Amino acid sequence: MGGRSRAVLRARAAVCLTFFCNGLAFSNLVPRYPEIVERLAITKAAFGQAVMAGSIGALVAGLAASALITRWTSARVASAGMALAGLAYLGAGTAENWHVLAVCLALGGGLDAIIDVAQNAHGLRVERRWGSSIITSFHAAWSLGAVCGALMGQWMAASGVPIAWHLSGVVLILAALSLAALRWMIPGPDSDDRSDAAVEPSASPTAAPTAPAPGGPARLAPPARASRLAVIAMIVVLGAMCAAAMFPEDVSANWSPLLLVELRPPAGMVGMGLVTMQATMIVGRLIGDRIIDALGGRRVIAAGGALVVLGMGTGIVAGTIGGILVGMVLAGAGCAVAVPVAFAAADGIPGLAPGVGLTIVSWLARVIMMIAPPVVGMLADAHGTWVALGYGILGGVIMIASWPMLHDSRPGRGRQAAWQCPRAA
Repeated sequence: MGGRSRAVLRARAAVCLTFFCNGLAFSNLVPRYPEIVERLAITKAAFGQAVMAGSIGALVAGLAASALITRWTSARVASAGMALAGLAYLGAGTAENWHVLAVCLALGGGLDAIIDVAQNAHGLRVERRWGSSIITSFHAAWSLGAVCGALMGQWMAASGVPIAWHLSGVVLILAALSLAALRWMIPGPDSDDRSDAAVEPSASPTAAPTAPAPGGPARLAPPARASRLAVIAMIVVLGAMCAAAMFPEDVSANWSPLLLVELRPPAGMVGMGLVTMQATMIVGRLIGDRIIDALGGRRVIAAGGALVVLGMGTGIVAGTIGGILVGMVLAGAGCAVAVPVAFAAADGIPGLAPGVGLTIVSWLARVIMMIAPPVVGMLADAHGTWVALGYGILGGVIMIASWPMLHDSRPGRGRQAAWQCPRAA
């Protein structure tokens, strides 16, 4: 880190803190899901529909992210949105009927979509100034926040702390940490550093001005004559791959608590599906950039999809608490870097204003994610909650199917060309 200014070091720490808060916020609610389902006396299908409301909220609000970033900057949008999201999850946790639960999850989903784009956009601002790929480390901070939040929520639930007191405390924590992070973020409009010149000279003194640093951030690099249809195809693949990587995360967050409760786990084990997966993803995301540079995009995504299939399949075959948790570890290793890679690539789509590529890909992934929860819920009511593990397997299959579009970067050459794009006719 020698040679980089204190401002850039602080900005990186601030983005890590923002991602941490984002993971901490929703994961505190996860161990409380069985309690909420029991209190409201709703079916798994109804629970799935409430989760779908979160996706609908994300779709409605998500497309506003780019405009909000342009108007207020990614730093302010991410920080202000975080405290508001905490209030939405507090409302969901204390809901007295299904309709309030669905509305609060919709608000939380909408805010999360906006925060997601804003924090990734600001993280990529920092990455451009840093001079090498650091985007997966930010997502590792999110996973760390998710683990801490799940453990905190699990401990609160096991200790009998009322859910209103628990989630009110989370709101205060989010507000304090978000305000602290905002003070260290990069000031000014996001368009200020959209060129290679934004990289600090001291960070890479020997690099050519226009050449990405070895091991630098993944970017879409269509041929000069790539057609609009080719760009649309890249966006669709990125969105599908994003959603597929989120399927196993959705299983661990929303469905594993219900699945583990049915197996009568020891006290404090209800949220362990989320904890084990996200703990694995922390490691995967901390070393993810080096793995991608060493093996190439095709191998990482294809092998990751295979690990997801193996992990979720292990949970189904074993049918035990231990088997499910081992499956979550394997699946977490498989999907750890897929979303960061897709977001970094989306941010590099030529000709799009700051945040637009991220917004479109994030929105498309959430469209796909919206369909799954009610379908999984209905199938779970009819055939058992294990169906959710099959949903995770589908995510792995889609990841494997995505690899033909990926360019297999050679070791030491970085990821300047992340995608294979058809030439214009």
